[in-house]
Amino acid sequence: MSRQRFWGTPIPMIHCEACGTVPVPAADLPIELPLDVTFSEEQGGNPLASHDAFVNTSCPSCGNAAKRETDTMDTFVDSSWYFLRFTDPWNDEAPFSPDSAARWLPVDQYIGGVEHAILHLMYARFFTKALADLGVAPPGLREPFQRLFTQGMIRLGGTKMSKSKGNLVAPEPILDRQGADALRLAHLQVKPPQEDVDWEDFGIDGCAKFLARVWRLAAPGSDLWTDARAGDTTGADADIDRATHRLVARITDEYDRWSYNTAIAGFMEFTNTLYRYVQVDDGPHTDTLDAAIDALLQVMAPAAPHLCAELWEMRRGGHVHLEPWPEADPVKLVDDTVTMVIQVNGKVRDRVEVPADLDEAAAEALALASDKVLAALAGGAPRRVIVRAPKLVNVVV
Repeated sequence: MSRQRFWGTPIPMIHCEACGTVPVPAADLPIELPLDVTFSEEQGGNPLASHDAFVNTSCPSCGNAAKRETDTMDTFVDSSWYFLRFTDPWNDEAPFSPDSAARWLPVDQYIGGVEHAILHLMYARFFTKALADLGVAPPGLREPFQRLFTQGMIRLGGTKMSKSKGNLVAPEPILDRQGADALRLAHLQVKPPQEDVDWEDFGIDGCAKFLARVWRLAAPGSDLWTDARAGDTTGADADIDRATHRLVARITDEYDRWSYNTAIAGFMEFTNTLYRYVQVDDGPHTDTLDAAIDALLQVMAPAAPHLCAELWEMRRGGHVHLEPWPEADPVKLVDDTVTMVIQVNGKVRDRVEVPADLDEAAAEALALASDKVLAALAGGAPRRVIVRAPKLVNVVV
């Protein structure tokens, strides 16, 4: 449990030549680490051992000169119960009150690497059970965490990034050049979060360019708004309105499923849709485009918090992170039409737009009336027609 280093909880023991190892009296706890220690490569080891004011003390039993223990506890001793303290952080009388812990715990979601799952998680569970058995924590609290999510590791040069190995990437140049949000998006976009990933696969430049496109689209006074109009809406406006509600529904679901990489793809796809929209012949409808950009900024805010907060303040005032989460209208999530694929012997020969509620008989009739199917039949009758209305018809000849 002990470590020969400064960072850690002091072990409350005193070494006396006459009395042996004596515990520090409860009235003298906690022992606080000194703030004036000296770290040096020449000295090495634990700087507490050479700090005379910390080391030299008196024996609580006989009063003679004694030495304080300079080893500190492993940091897991602190991190194995910090979540209990978080439930009652301003309590000056106890580590936490059982009532506060009972109100807030267990923790909804635990996130950590595989090392956490087999080390810290095990220690935290042990501490929770032990403290509950001792009457310090609520007696009914047997498990501190409800769910576990284990994220993947980032590799550099084929091996896991590690402080001890020195194979790390300093973030400061990236933050200065491309920005924190681009780095965040690159992390989220590269792969599902539970998978290991190579640093060389990160597309930071692409994410920075995407954020620049969002800025150009959303910033007040953008040249992309030159042809914006008011008044009645068109079919193109209605399509964007439906796409906006589908974006909200999609991103909400993907966040809930930890599918961050596909959520980033959704941001990019929707931004491309809006760029096409602002170039339509009639020009974009001001209210429709405004609502679409607002929704994009709101669902992007957890992934790109700085850019979205800046744009929201410029556009609406206030703080995007204090806004309620947008809700999709279920009615606008239903497509009026779908694309029906027509195959001949399993190979795609045609595609047609059909009503979303098209029945099997109508789907078969439309497929058999297709010029490409008629050419394949060459005046004959199909051997079989397989219908999966409204999306697929396969004509077997």
